[in-house]
Amino acid sequence: LHLPQGQFSWVPLGLWESAYPPRLSWGLPKYHHIVLYLLVISQESQQQLQARIQPNPSEVSAFMWLTPDVAAAVAATEDGTETPRLLPQDLPPSVLALELEEDGRARPLVLPMSTLLRMIPTMAEGKERVSTGTKFALRLWLQHLG
Repeated sequence: LHLPQGQFSWVPLGLWESAYPPRLSWGLPKYHHIVLYLLVISQESQQQLQARIQPNPSEVSAFMWLTPDVAAAVAATEDGTETPRLLPQDLPPSVLALELEEDGRARPLVLPMSTLLRMIPTMAEGKERVSTGTKFALRLWLQHLG
């Protein structure tokens, strides 16, 4: 996303050390890096930003816009706990994501809310979930909102 100079600001939210696989019992890490999470504040609407966003398909497989209530529910499913915290009953059953194809075009993808609320499994599985680092970033964003 290219933001014109003077039309946005940003605040660092935090750093996250990321390793994959996420558990040593699954094998030695193949990937290890530091992620810097930034909060970008723009005067443009979500629709204006959406029209200009151009994710790199070699770095991003899908993206979505989350409302604060959905973000809070995702952030509340803390990895490493036996049971998730109590979640609001009025969450939508699914959310709309945009999945990137190899040529960079985005196609709509409806994700069940259960995918976003899934925690890291105890055994290595190929199930989709929100990463622990992203949950960390969502908690920082929600704290920043106040």
